[in-house]
Amino acid sequence: VVFAGDIVYVGRLLGVMEFSDSAGWLDAFDAISALNPAVVVPGHGPATTLEAARHDTRDYLANLRDQMRAHIDDGGDIIGSVNVDQSAFAGLDQFDALAGRNAQAVFQQMEWE
Repeated sequence: VVFAGDIVYVGRLLGVMEFSDSAGWLDAFDAISALNPAVVVPGHGPATTLEAARHDTRDYLANLRDQMRAHIDDGGDIIGSVNVDQSAFAGLDQFDALAGRNAQAVFQQMEWE
């Protein structure tokens, strides 16, 4: 059993804040994954499997960063960042409230990477 705290969100879209480090977040998730836990207790959501935790947390962040890298490489700006495709995760609670804000936060993090 791994008590992951706010590194892992399940069933709810995670919130990327201005102080968040999305690349570091992925590294932290990978460190948890390397432990191969049978059960992951997230900071938000019910205890679950590593696969479910991976989908709702790591896969979301990796997708957002991939989409944002393409947006930035194409000359996109922060205003257009909210239009990157996050639709694969639209079924998560709080998606409508957080997806745009997450996109802008990740844009700001990645703009100078």
